[in-house]
Amino acid sequence: MATSLLDRVLQYFRSPQGKKLAANAQAKAQRLAKDPRTQQAVKKAQDRLQAAASDPRNQARIRSFVSKLQKR
Repeated sequence: MATSLLDRVLQYFRSPQGKKLAANAQAKAQRLAKDPRTQQAVKKAQDRLQAAASDPRNQARIRSFVSKLQKR
């Protein structure tokens, strides 16, 4: 019986090793979220994205891109 890659990944994450890996990753993500330097980096990236999105030229590019996606 052939199993897909997704089935194998899901099977791994249901195993004790996978559960431990997921718990460790979740703990690390929570530590990073509380870290002031990480928060500052996220805020800086957010500000850059908002500044770029407020530029009329970028807004036109975004609208064009979205309209092309909607036509698919």
